[in-house]
Amino acid sequence: MRLPLWLKFQRLSLFIYFAAGVLLLVYALGFISDVYIFYAYGNKALENFYQDMQKINSGLLWNAILAIVFVLVLFLLELGRHPAGKITLVIVIAIAVTGILICANTFILLLNARGGYTALDLSSLNRYIERGAINYKYSTLTWDLGLTVYALFLLSSLFMVITVIRNAFTVKETAVVEEGK
Repeated sequence: MRLPLWLKFQRLSLFIYFAAGVLLLVYALGFISDVYIFYAYGNKALENFYQDMQKINSGLLWNAILAIVFVLVLFLLELGRHPAGKITLVIVIAIAVTGILICANTFILLLNARGGYTALDLSSLNRYIERGAINYKYSTLTWDLGLTVYALFLLSSLFMVITVIRNAFTVKETAVVEEGK
């Protein structure tokens, strides 16, 4: 049996949402890799910045874990096989709104962190760079990647919730779609 188009889109939206959640996790795991040398070789201001980034990193990790839990809930609701009912629709909307709020908060957090980074005086690292003890170049790529990843998660949340809402109101099929039949 061929899958109906509505189900293909709904499954696609769930897969994209899952992939975006995994990207959040990968980003959180690598977030402060580049600024560790601030703690090891930097002055007090750089060390304080590193400590601030540790706190942000902890929040990013919890965001990613929450996104993956949301994905598990969506799959437990069997949205890969059915259109959403009333209760499922409320849960999906709550998950999407939470995801959107997390994205908005994280955008602000990352923009502020990026601004803090650009204001840092990195001259205390120069002596270590000149000796070859460390290799470091000024770059805002870490924060720019975060903004991009969270923008993708925001878009995937919107795509998922719009698809599920549309299917909940337009699809009348209540039978289970079985794979391979």
